[in-house]
Parts: sequence; C-alpha cells; structure tokens
Amino acid sequence: MKFSDYLKEKLPLIFAYGSVTLLILIVLLAFNVYYTGIIMVVFLLVVLGLILFFYQFYQKKSFYDKFYMVFNNLDNKVLIHETIEDANFIDGRILLDILRETDKYKIEEINKYKYLFEEFREFMELWVHEIKTPLSAINLICENNKNKVTNSINEEIRKIDGFIEMILFYARSQMPENDYLIKNCKLNDIINKVIIRNKNSFLEKNIRLDMHDLVVKVRTDSKWMEFIINQIVVNSIKYTLNNPLIEIYSVSDKERVSLIIRDNGIGISQKDLPRVFEKGFTGENGRSKYNATGMGLYLVKKLCLALGNNVIIDSIEGVGTTVKIVFPLGSFTNRITGDENYGIKSEK
Repeated sequence: MKFSDYLKEKLPLIFAYGSVTLLILIVLLAFNVYYTGIIMVVFLLVVLGLILFFYQFYQKKSFYDKFYMVFNNLDNKVLIHETIEDANFIDGRILLDILRETDKYKIEEINKYKYLFEEFREFMELWVHEIKTPLSAINLICENNKNKVTNSINEEIRKIDGFIEMILFYARSQMPENDYLIKNCKLNDIINKVIIRNKNSFLEKNIRLDMHDLVVKVRTDSKWMEFIINQIVVNSIKYTLNNPLIEIYSVSDKERVSLIIRDNGIGISQKDLPRVFEKGFTGENGRSKYNATGMGLYLVKKLCLALGNNVIIDSIEGVGTTVKIVFPLGSFTNRITGDENYGIKSEK
C-alpha cells in the first residue's frame, strides 16, 4: 500500500478536519481566548489528527502488505481468506466477508457443474457400451458373409470403433485420476494387443513391422497405455508411403524406459510440428487428404501427462516420424530377465 494512494483517499477528510480546526480557531478568537490557549488547542487538534492519520495508515498498510505477500505465495489463490488473519478495521473485515461469500458461491457453482459433467460422462460411457452391441452384430454378419463388400464394411466398423474409443477416453481424461490404475505392466503385452487390433491394416497396406527390445516392465495403466500407443500406431499406418515400415522398440537406462515408435511415412512439416499436440490441430497433411480430427495426439499428450509420462515427437517431412514415450523408472519398475519373449516377433 502506497502512502500517496492513502493520502489521495484521505484528502476530503483532511480538508474537512482542517476546516473544523479553522472554525474552532475563529470561535476561540471571537470569544477573546488568550493566544496561548488558542495555540494549545490548535496544537492538540493537529497532533491528534496526525496521530489518527498515521495510525490508520500503518494499520491498513500492515494488513494489505501481508495480504499481498500471502496471496502471491499461495498456489491456490482462492484460499486467501482462510490463511490471512482477520482485519481490525471495517474495510478489511468487509473485504474478507466478501471473499468468504464468493468462495462459497464458487464451490456451489463448481459442484453444480461437476454434477452435470458426471451425468454427461456417465451417459457417454453408457452410450459407448450400447453402441458396441449393434456394431458387434454388424461385424458378426460380415464375418459370416465374407466378400469384398463385407470386408470394406468391416474396415469402416473398425474405424468407427476407434472413434468411439476416442470419445470414451476423452470423457475419462477430464477426471483421469478416477479411472486409471498404475501397476507393473509388460510393455510387450500392451504392444502385441495394439498390433493385433491393427493386423488387417498392416496386411492391407503391406506394412513391414520391426519390433525388438520390448521385454520390459513399466509402471502404467495397461488400458490407457494401449489406447495411447494405438493412436500413435494408427497415425503411422494412416500416413504411410511406398514400402512402409514401422519400427517399435525400447531403450532403457537407470532413470527411464523410452518406447520409440518410428515410421517412414509422409512426416510432418517443421512449421506444424510444434502444434501437433494442440486440441483440434490437423496440419496441412491432415487437412488435405487424410480427414484428420486433430484429437488423437491431443489425447496422447493429455493422457501421458496424467500417467506421469513424457511424450516427444520428431519428424521430417517426406522421411518419417518418430514418437517417444518416456516412462520414469521407480522402485517397482525393472527389466525382465530370462529368455522369455512373450510372443514377440521381430522382422529385421
């Protein structure tokens, strides 16, 4: 609190107090009071006024300086009224009362929207599960009547299923801490599930798959990580060029395990690369030919952060793209030893 601001605020009061003091002086002179008495009265009035003026300044300055100091050091600013001491002057008490009432209103509003969001989320999850029933029926019909047309229908159903899964994980990502369970997971098992999900696409596009050094444990949620890796692999499949190759492997050290997914597809332009994790961003390649939604990598980044992982993407247009997911090592994350390969096949 600046003294100049306080002085400006008190100017009307100073003027009024000075006017009253002058009036008292005139009255005393009118009644022929001795000059020494007049000087004493005026002196006392001036001293009293200065004492009150500076006392109030010190009182308010102490409160507001402490208020700003506590406020600036708080991570959660809305808790200011809980951490600051009560004021001993009316303005400060009014301010704290307003902050308390505002906080109550804010909590009520948050709870209201939280309830509405939970309702919407529950509906979305129910809808996702319900829509899978007719899709499964269509898939079964196509499997029992295989031909070129039903194969195409199956492929479109697979795409729809991927978009439905994206909706489900988007809804869950709004409150991720309620949905994931972190535990030791075999990275190769998660990747094998992703490969099986996309086996038809690998065969149709004649994509070579090179998987190695994946016999490793990481601490993660297997379903969430399967979705994350699937989004990256689907992108690699979607943006293939001639003689396509997707390489998946891991690199480990004392501090982390890095899962690397590399392709030799169309790549990403350098001007688009910094924005690939933005919500709804598709870039030139995604807009021009591939009808991208701009949600896949956005969810990848968001879910990785929720799981405590870092995700890094590097790309050269016309050469390919490399995505790295970094798993920090903890006391429960260790490399598997032995000759087990858990069904992983490598092509080199």
